[in-house]
Amino acid sequence: MKYIDLKSKIKTSYFTPLDIIQAGFAYSSLSISRWVKQQLIRKIKKGLYVFSDMEKTLDIKELASLVVEPSYLSLESALWMAGLIPEVVFGTTCITTKSPINYRTYLGSITYRHLSPGLFFGYLSVASKNKSYYLAEPEKALLDYLYLTSSIDNRDAVLELRIDPDNFNHLNQNKIDQYLTVFDNKRISHIIAQMRKIYARD
Repeated sequence: MKYIDLKSKIKTSYFTPLDIIQAGFAYSSLSISRWVKQQLIRKIKKGLYVFSDMEKTLDIKELASLVVEPSYLSLESALWMAGLIPEVVFGTTCITTKSPINYRTYLGSITYRHLSPGLFFGYLSVASKNKSYYLAEPEKALLDYLYLTSSIDNRDAVLELRIDPDNFNHLNQNKIDQYLTVFDNKRISHIIAQMRKIYARD
């Protein structure tokens, strides 16, 4: 298996051993190790590689969906993208049904938080330049964050989040109520009630 031949067959910026086999080549760990040392490819994790001359074309949101499957962007990343929190988020935050884990990649850090399969819902597929990725709906991103942040349990903690009032009021409140029944958690139901009082339109 020659690098130039593989490169001509695989059209994406990333690949796995399965992609090599599907391209008609026999997988060779020796070739992969040699190409990594030659900096022709970059190893993201075991079984996931990026062509070095194409690594800048891959977005970290796309990369996050590749590193751990299944997963979707949520929590601080999705809240910031929805304009619900003002702080720029350093690092990408995701939800997975697998064990929680942190990855440091050439594009930045990716944090995966665990939710049970029963709470793994409320996300949409987003088209991107290389591959689609999954992104939590704003309503679900907020509930995910509240559920996984047990320190948010009173009015002062809510105010410290600095939620944008206008964007909060633009959320689908009926959808939030529907999702709350699935979470079945008194604390986050109470916090949502607090938010509705705090950010109520005059």
